[in-house]
Amino acid sequence: MWTTPCPSCHGENFVLRLRCESCGAFVRERVPALDLFSTLWGMIEAPAATTLRIGRSEQKNYTHLLFALTGPMLLALMLFVARIGDTTLPFGIVLLGIVFGGPLLGLLLFPLMAWWQHFLLRLAYGIRAGYRMHAAWLAWCLTPIMWTSVLLLPLLLGLFGVILFSTNPAPWDLLPLPFWSLAMLCAMALPWSMLLLPLGPRIHGVSYPRLLAIQLAVWLLPALVVILGASFIRTLV
Repeated sequence: MWTTPCPSCHGENFVLRLRCESCGAFVRERVPALDLFSTLWGMIEAPAATTLRIGRSEQKNYTHLLFALTGPMLLALMLFVARIGDTTLPFGIVLLGIVFGGPLLGLLLFPLMAWWQHFLLRLAYGIRAGYRMHAAWLAWCLTPIMWTSVLLLPLLLGLFGVILFSTNPAPWDLLPLPFWSLAMLCAMALPWSMLLLPLGPRIHGVSYPRLLAIQLAVWLLPALVVILGASFIRTLV
């Protein structure tokens, strides 16, 4: 478990504590709330220090906003697996589904993913951080995927329309260079998020490789949702 020395009595305190357990003196500065843009940049520039600051924040703000913003990319992936472009469904309906259904999917799935991570880490290593902590760590570590949802997905939809989700013609046959360039950037976001996620819980004294192994089980949940969701969509259309 990571500790912080007290500047007054020099006692050791858990790194998230605000006051010393022995003398009550402040051992660190307060973090009442997170600044959206500086924290987003911090996840790129100094992710370890930023995840520690997220853990110390009192409000854990922006968690569900980030969940909602990440959801459209997850739904788009589900529609891609379902090959919704091979059906007669109009592009307008597909676009409305991504715009309105994507955030709803994010708000439903990612809290479940945070609970799943909470359960696995408590079972495996006895980490007792609550849901708010795990949800905040997850939300901010999902920011690489969130950026693909906010920036790259609109480009893909604008370039390809419903053909993005089709196999006849396939988007990589229509415009191979733009498709593979954007697709590779989107694909890089997943391992990036997976590498970020263990940075938060490691303050509890568990090594990074062990936490990374747990993440493989954590990410099974969204993978299962994408596969089952794609199968369900195919039955509907």
